[in-house]
Amino acid sequence: MASLVHHCTYQGPFRRESTPTSRRSLLFYIRGRLRTIMPEAAKKANLLVVSNPKTPELAVLQQLPDGMDIVATGQTLADFGHLTGEQWASIDCLLNCGVGENAGKRKDIQEFWGRLTGLKWLHSSSAGLEHLLFPEMVDSPVLLTNAKGVYSHSLAEYAITCCNWFAKDFARLVAAKAARKWDVFEVEELRGKTLGVVGYGDIGRATAQLARAFRMRVIALRRNTKLSAAEQEEGVVEKLYSPDQIEQLMAASDYVVLATPYTPATHHIVSAAAIAAMKPTGVIVNVGRGKCIDEAALIDALRKQRIRGAALDVFVTEPLPPDSPLWDLPNVFMSPHNADRTKEFQFESIEQFVQNAHRYLAGEELLNVCDKASGY
Repeated sequence: MASLVHHCTYQGPFRRESTPTSRRSLLFYIRGRLRTIMPEAAKKANLLVVSNPKTPELAVLQQLPDGMDIVATGQTLADFGHLTGEQWASIDCLLNCGVGENAGKRKDIQEFWGRLTGLKWLHSSSAGLEHLLFPEMVDSPVLLTNAKGVYSHSLAEYAITCCNWFAKDFARLVAAKAARKWDVFEVEELRGKTLGVVGYGDIGRATAQLARAFRMRVIALRRNTKLSAAEQEEGVVEKLYSPDQIEQLMAASDYVVLATPYTPATHHIVSAAAIAAMKPTGVIVNVGRGKCIDEAALIDALRKQRIRGAALDVFVTEPLPPDSPLWDLPNVFMSPHNADRTKEFQFESIEQFVQNAHRYLAGEELLNVCDKASGY
């Protein structure tokens, strides 16, 4: 409540005879005046769920707050053919969720977007937005939230595992086992190595924290190059670089973890020049988006062994085509964009939406509000 004393602005003077004279009485006064100072909380809301109705994680929606009612669940306009114009107009909130064939698709949402005349809030159960956004949505006043934070720890674990894959040369160990060969060799520690994080958001921060547990030195790249007071106190990141300094970060790093969303600004942020700046012993790990790397330049560097290797969970084209050179490169560790696909991740994502639904009905600020124009 102390924050209300600092942030609330009453539009109009207090009456002289009722103005509180102490901090304690002021707090009680604010509690009594909230309905006139702040917008009234929504008492009811209608929800459209865009997903395959058989998606298991939808069971979590049983925890929705009283007052939020599901109007319908489906994926396409045909699935919602029974809705009347009045029902379409009554929809306040839309949840887009599911994975793969169970997921709601941009083209379907775009098809019935014009019918959602009363829509105020759309939530995506994914973190990335590039497969969801379309011009009409971006230009609308509809509030967009996403599942930022749900995937951070699993991707951080994956990124550090990839660093260790190269540090311990697990590929050589696997080959030796297959050949029944007792192959003794020296391995590396992560301790003392420099991790460069490109995209110091939720995923990048989680990766940096794990790296520090391995006693790695951490540097990072983001638009805001000033460490906050909390970040300085935490002491995880030693130095921040701006996007135009990416070549400097790449040159200083033993391992580079790319954890950026895909937007026009991050297209090929890891360019041919950035890859060329890496140490010959450098390794790049991509848990962001495939198009954030110049994939052709990366393949060329890997083929010519100008860098030590790459670990890739994401690619320009997915599924990765059978004729991609990446399949045959021995210095590439790959996974089929499943590093964050734990048994829990979609359930946790819907739980996050339910938490936000409670906040929505209470008139509280929503978590993970996205900048639609920026794409994240």
